[in-house]
Amino acid sequence: MREYEVTIIITPELEDSARDTLIERVAGWLTAGDEGEKPNINHWGQRSLAYPIRDKRDGYYIRYEAKMEPQRMHEVERDILYEEDILRHLVVRKDD
Repeated sequence: MREYEVTIIITPELEDSARDTLIERVAGWLTAGDEGEKPNINHWGQRSLAYPIRDKRDGYYIRYEAKMEPQRMHEVERDILYEEDILRHLVVRKDD
């Protein structure tokens, strides 16, 4: 298993309950297997974007630290791409 850092930017118009549901859904995708350990979730909060994305000037930033198999990360990235409320994402593999 490898360690990854996944950062997502969520659309700022989501209500708190919908945002929390989305954050937990992404955390579920990043859990390695059924009994795998949950990723560490770091809320950075709402910040201004460097440039507009889909006519949005702000975004809600979340960073996850997770361990998972490299093949599984492709599935996670695909799921993130299909989620409309995620404006951008970045996946970085941590050094061994």
